[in-house]
Parts: sequence; structure tokens; C-alpha cells
Amino acid sequence: MYYRVPSPDGQARSALDANLVYSKFLFVTLRREDTRARARLREAGSCIARGFFNDFHANGSPNPPSNETVQFLVAPTPRCCNDGLLSAGFVAHVTTKYRPRLGEIEAELGRRLGDAASVRAVDGSVKAPRYTSAALQEYVDNGAASRQSGRSAANVIIIPMNKTAAWWNMSMLERHAYFYPHVDETQGGQVAGHAKTAEAGIQTIYRRLYHNPDGYQRTDEYDFVTYFECADEHLATFDVVRQALRDERRNPEWRFVIEGPEWRGRRVQRW
Repeated sequence: MYYRVPSPDGQARSALDANLVYSKFLFVTLRREDTRARARLREAGSCIARGFFNDFHANGSPNPPSNETVQFLVAPTPRCCNDGLLSAGFVAHVTTKYRPRLGEIEAELGRRLGDAASVRAVDGSVKAPRYTSAALQEYVDNGAASRQSGRSAANVIIIPMNKTAAWWNMSMLERHAYFYPHVDETQGGQVAGHAKTAEAGIQTIYRRLYHNPDGYQRTDEYDFVTYFECADEHLATFDVVRQALRDERRNPEWRFVIEGPEWRGRRVQRW
């Protein structure tokens, strides 16, 4: 049985829905590539990093040493897009237990960059696991990749996504089944499910899932942000797992996924 906690709007909700830690992904697109713009970017990055543990120095433990963290990322070849995500050559990922601080950081970053860059923010939060059991948790945790420093695991992939209305219309127990091996009614046979399909990446890909802190199915917002880190030699494994999860014959859950832009870059100590 799950206990109930009050939500900001006064409605009771499950402890599964409680936000444990808040995150903000700040996607920065420079409007011009010159020395002055880069200098403003470096100065702004140094400013917002004050008081935060830099995740570039992650120590190999499964969990970060602090809930107050910052991570700087760069994309070698940002794309020409208008979504504010794929066009971003730089990303700051900031995490804290005090959500208003994230809003202040976003405002400060925008103020310091001025007309030199645009900033697109995507919010996230860490919640208690929703579709799990003791057996599944043991399966995933057994040999799971721990957090490594930016020198050891330099690659980052960020994929925001939504689930369809059909997914949210199912009960929690119905959604739960998609993460385990099960019989899929559409195909009429046994399928691997999400966890087994992703098995090849458990030991080599570090993964975090961020939920929309304000809820799901919100207009012009994402339900989730999936975040991955890996070493250069494991990028091919990531791509294999990525493709496998998109195979609905193995992972029928993907019928209910609407992917956002996939941003790829590298972890750096500072901008």
C-alpha cells in the first residue's frame, strides 16, 4: 500500500507521484559564433555553477554525492532547427531539491547571455520507481552501470518523450505488464518486454529517467526526459538497445511512445 501525500493544488496523490528531486535542462543556442558570445557563455556558466557539485567529477557511485548538481554538455555539430533543442550547442543540466532555485538560475542564465543566445528549458524530476517489483529491481541493479566521471563516460544522449492518451487510459497494472516478459494480445504470443529488451545496456549505459514535475499529458510539454551516459566504446551498444526498444515485436510498449528530438553531445567540465 502506498501512502498519500498532499500535492501543490491540495489534492492527495500517491507517494509514487511525489517529486524527490527537481531538474532543469537548459538548452542554449548561440545566435552568433564570435569571441564575445563565447566569453558571455563561459561567464554565465561559471555563475550558475556556484554552489553546485559538478557532475563531471562523478565518483562511480550509483547515486550522485549531492542533490545540488550541475552538468555542462556540448554538441560538436548542432543542427539547424527551430525547436530550441536540436539547435542547441550547449546544455546545462541543473538539479536541486528546491525547485524555485531552478527558475532563478534559468532567469540568470538568460539575463547574462542577453541577445547572444536563446535558452529553451525543459523541466524534470526524479520520482519513486513506478513500474517495478523487488525482482525487477534486483534484475536491473545487478551489475548496473554506475555513474562515471566525464573523462571516463563522455557521451550524453537526451531524449524527451510523451506517452499516448491510450497509455494513460490504461490502469497502472496494465501499464506495469509492458515492462516484463508477457503475452501480447495484439501479436498473440510471448514478448520480451521493456526490461529484457534493454538488457544489453544494463552494465554499460548509465540511465536516469526524469518525469514532468507538474504531471503528464500537458500541452506543449514532455511527459519524460530520458538521460543516458556512456563511454565511447559503448555508443554502439546504446544504438543497439535504442533500436531494440523501438521494435514493437519485442517491446510493445513502444506503440504508446511519442519521441521528441534526440540530443547528443559530450560532457565537459565547463563551457
